[in-house]
Amino acid sequence: MSDKNSTEKDQEWGLCKACKWWQIEPDAAIEDLTVGFCIDEKILPFQLRISGLGGCNRFMPGKPARAAGSSEKPPAAEPVR
Repeated sequence: MSDKNSTEKDQEWGLCKACKWWQIEPDAAIEDLTVGFCIDEKILPFQLRISGLGGCNRFMPGKPARAAGSSEKPPAAEPVR
């Protein structure tokens, strides 16, 4: 028995390294272990630092944003999108 809602949610899920809401340092490579921070407006207040292997259902396909300070602890960069 398949659950249509589960299938729809799975299609919205994706990896950070392929998401436009993932923001990394200007010279960083887009790789599994690169650390950046999530600039999705609902997640932004949490200052979530996450590697390229992270993922969630707020995924939006695209190239990651870039700004100096994105990998600091806590992130010091302003969101660029």
